[in-house]
Amino acid sequence: MTDIYDVIVVGAGTAGLPATIYAAERGARILLVEQAGNVGGTMHVSSGQMSAAGTKLQKAKGIEDTPDLHFDDVIRISRGRVDKALVRLAVDLAPSTVDWLTELGADFDPASPAIFYGHEPYSVPRTHWGVDGALSYLKVLRPLFDRAIASGNVDLRLNTEMTRIITDASGAATGIEMRQGDGPAESARARNIVLTTGGYG
Repeated sequence: MTDIYDVIVVGAGTAGLPATIYAAERGARILLVEQAGNVGGTMHVSSGQMSAAGTKLQKAKGIEDTPDLHFDDVIRISRGRVDKALVRLAVDLAPSTVDWLTELGADFDPASPAIFYGHEPYSVPRTHWGVDGALSYLKVLRPLFDRAIASGNVDLRLNTEMTRIITDASGAATGIEMRQGDGPAESARARNIVLTTGGYG
């Protein structure tokens, strides 16, 4: 039997948890598929560095910055070899993401935001990170995620690998095929499929 959802999220990490929380808070029925045995993804190992321009943390330190300056820095550092539309979206949404985590109570390192020298540096201190790396973010996201699970809107499948994206005749993604351990293949369909399987893999 094929289950039908509003949203299928593949990956329960840095992007997958917020996507699931956001959809569940709006009443969507979600299938969340995670290959590991727990949620959090690379938040368990990442330093959690995020660059964002115009955040409340910057303003509190008297740092003047804007998404436009951030965009210009990314273009300079990358020598223009980026998808500019994607960069524009990222720099425009980054400050609200950091501010959201701040409002949730994420414990940002007092040394941040700062200029990070692990790559060609930005022109403005805009790299933020948690005192416990990305675990500082997981700590504040977990209660929201647990509430989403308790709502009954989220079908969480741990230790489950997505094996195939199902497409229709036009090539549009309409579902996924998945397998838990050595179990049989299952399929699920949804109007929206969000792939958040990035990270160190």
